Amino acid sequence: MSGYEVAAAAGAIAFVAAGLAIAVAARTPGPAWAAPALLSAGFLCWSIGTVAAEGPTGFWTLHTADSWGVQVWWDLLLAAGTAWFLLQPRMRELGLPRVPWFLAIAASGSIALLALVAIVLRRSATDRVEQAATGA
Repeated sequence: MSGYEVAAAAGAIAFVAAGLAIAVAARTPGPAWAAPALLSAGFLCWSIGTVAAEGPTGFWTLHTADSWGVQVWWDLLLAAGTAWFLLQPRMRELGLPRVPWFLAIAASGSIALLALVAIVLRRSATDRVEQAATGA
C-alpha cells in the first residue's frame, strides 16, 4: 500500500469513527468550534505542501480524467453547496459577509468552509453565553 493509499484510508477511518462518535454522543465534547478550526488549519498545511509540489491546478487533471474524477468533483461541489446553503441563515444573523466567504470557499473548498463553520459555531456559542448573562 502506498503512502497516499494509507493517507486516504486513514482519512476514511477517521471520518467514520468521528461521525459515529458524534452521532451517539449525548453532546459535543469540548468547544464545538475547535474541531473544524483544527481541521481547517491542518488541511491548509497539507494543501500548501500539495500545491507547492504539484501546482495549483493539479486537482483539475484528476477531476477531468475519467467518470470517477467527474463524479468526485460533482460530489464535492454538491457537499460544499449544501453546507453553504445551510449556513446562510446563521451567517445573516451573525452579520457575516457572505460574498467574500463564498469566494474563499470556491477557491479553497473545505479549508474556508471548515474555517467558516468554526467561526459560526464560536460566535453562536458566544452569543448564547452573552444572552444568558444578560437574561435576554
